[in-house]
Amino acid sequence: MSNMDLMSEPSNGRVLTARHISGKSLPEENSINATFICNSHDIQPDFFTYLAGLQPYAWVIWSCGGMAVLAICVMYVVTLRAALRIWRDSALSVAIVLSVYPLVAALALLVTILPRTRILCEAISQEIVMVALYHFFNLVIAECGGVNQLIARSAGAQLETRTLPCCCWPCCILPRPQVHKKSLTWMRYLVLQVPIIQGILFFIVLVLRAEAMELYSRSMVYIQPFVAASILSGVWGIIMSLKAAESVGLSPRARFLVLQLVLIIVKLQFGIAKSLPGMVSMPCIMAMNPSVFVNLVQNIVTIFEMLLLSLCAWRLYKIPPTKNVEKMNRIVVAVLDDSVSSTEKEIADKSEER
Repeated sequence: MSNMDLMSEPSNGRVLTARHISGKSLPEENSINATFICNSHDIQPDFFTYLAGLQPYAWVIWSCGGMAVLAICVMYVVTLRAALRIWRDSALSVAIVLSVYPLVAALALLVTILPRTRILCEAISQEIVMVALYHFFNLVIAECGGVNQLIARSAGAQLETRTLPCCCWPCCILPRPQVHKKSLTWMRYLVLQVPIIQGILFFIVLVLRAEAMELYSRSMVYIQPFVAASILSGVWGIIMSLKAAESVGLSPRARFLVLQLVLIIVKLQFGIAKSLPGMVSMPCIMAMNPSVFVNLVQNIVTIFEMLLLSLCAWRLYKIPPTKNVEKMNRIVVAVLDDSVSSTEKEIADKSEER
């Protein structure tokens, strides 16, 4: 008989025993998990396997990250107290814009502890920045004195539409409408769509990721153009509002730059960290696959980037916005005085020569 019949097979004194109750030792489960996860780029390790792979550096990394996040939270409270003295009528917008730094840092710290939360934390971080962009737009309008005051101070000036990221062809044919309520409302909707559209897209991405990794990877090619179009149009609306504010003598561009850097970090830097293990051949480090290790490094860097940006935000938000304008006016007056005095000196010299 070609097939083995266990009932008719003579035992010959041997006893068939299941492997799990035999005396032979098997490899330890943790080493099996570590080897499997090291060679699998699609599976995030569980906490205990991840902790074993990080030893003996785990508590050092988490302690330093925790102290940095605590310092960012302290900076948030200090900066908010100073900013509320200036933007008392826009307390909610200021609080939301400044909360970007501690929230993004706290989520990055969570991912360094629990790597399986990466997709969810990245989605929350990006949505926080999108909401902050809309509130920064509200802050710029409030800084101008509101919509009616901005229209009155603009005195029929044209809205600069040919600006980044829509400054080249075919955007050069865009009209330049006057600064009035209709154009400002259109600009507000352009910024408001960013958190709404991005929230819908994040939800779709999370559903696809939970369904199947292969489906998620294939779908991102079609989702990314909508993500980019939504963000770029929102940034375009904010830059137009900055141009309008600068036309009436204000200078909020530096504060937008600090927020824009957070947007670059949560979108571009996170995207590079995701694609780097696939582009570069990297060995397993500390029993972790390259994607987990790169993700760890990227989130540690993000925490300290948020610390530096929170310090920059503190320097910018503790100064009244009119102070920069007054400083510029003093510089212009000083330059004019110097030019006038030099002209008078030249006239006096010529009269003496005659």
